[in-house]
Amino acid sequence: MRITDYWQLREEIKKGDIKNSYLLAGENDFIKEEIIDLLETSLVEKKSRAFDETKFYGDELPDDIYRHICSPPVASKRHLSVIFGIDRIKKGNEQIKRVVESLSPFLCIVLTAGKIDKKKENKFIKWVLDNVYTLVCEKFSEDEVKRWILETVKSKGADISRDAICLLWDFSGDDMLSLHSEIEKLLTFKPKGAIETKDIKAIVGEDRILSIYTLEQAIYESDLRKGMKALENLFMWGEKPTVIVYRLRIWLSSSLSGKGWKNSLGFDDAAMAISMLMETELSIKRGEMDGRFAVEELVYKLINRR
Repeated sequence: MRITDYWQLREEIKKGDIKNSYLLAGENDFIKEEIIDLLETSLVEKKSRAFDETKFYGDELPDDIYRHICSPPVASKRHLSVIFGIDRIKKGNEQIKRVVESLSPFLCIVLTAGKIDKKKENKFIKWVLDNVYTLVCEKFSEDEVKRWILETVKSKGADISRDAICLLWDFSGDDMLSLHSEIEKLLTFKPKGAIETKDIKAIVGEDRILSIYTLEQAIYESDLRKGMKALENLFMWGEKPTVIVYRLRIWLSSSLSGKGWKNSLGFDDAAMAISMLMETELSIKRGEMDGRFAVEELVYKLINRR
């Protein structure tokens, strides 16, 4: 298996050192999209994307997928083909192998998949793992998220202080989509000078940030009125239920790890709360409950857990 590193791969693409095939596998879909966007920018001219870029889903491949993928570029450096979900492919395996083995300097094929366990995969997936440069797209750690924030801001020609990075982490955790959105807003409304905590409070909204902390405090203090008010404010500002659940998970996990955040729960209390949170998260993912209702019910249970 030819494993590549995220940071290294990003630099290679920016420098033009691009392989003819990649596999992006794992649960971090944001990283996959980011790498695909970088390849698009490097290889395909905007005006010719209709001709020089093709995207397919693994369970909906045309019978002549080889012809689609191997079309020579019209006005770009290479023809870029993306196949999402190769773990769901029903046909076209041999044609994809031919493309990868061709090593054509005019082609680049990107395959994506969910979490992969080589020991349990079929022959085609095992072949891909052995022959394609693979990036394992797992969730970033806290340090990796903070590094990503810094490098993303610097890639836009700006800078950001360490305290501001920490505040963004406190607010969004490893929700990369939310972080990307907040960074775009900060760069739009703060075009000059380094981004500081005061800029985040002014642009992201200090009341919005404080509502997360207020919700945590309300759960810690078993204050139902305060908790529901904080939750109402978060929904009013457009926070997604999944983001709120994730932010609570970070806080509760810190209690379990003994990091000593303000308003941290005791170990047993936090373990019980995380169990409730995981049930809610699963219900939302399965579509069994409306996201907003599920979070409201979770907060009610957490506050009345004793």
